[in-house]
Amino acid sequence: MIQWIKSINLLWAFIVLFAFHGLLYYSLGTPGWFTVTLMASAVDTAVLAVVQKVLPAQTKQR
Repeated sequence: MIQWIKSINLLWAFIVLFAFHGLLYYSLGTPGWFTVTLMASAVDTAVLAVVQKVLPAQTKQR
């Protein structure tokens, strides 16, 4: 699982997250769905990037 998370391409993760968030917020009828989708995808991708940076440090300590 850890190796899989470290191997995720952040650009593709952003694109996939953007598509799914877009479908969600558009289907819910959220006003300003595009902006909300962009922000949610950016936050999710940033969290994934932080996790990718933290994981190598955690595995080296073992």
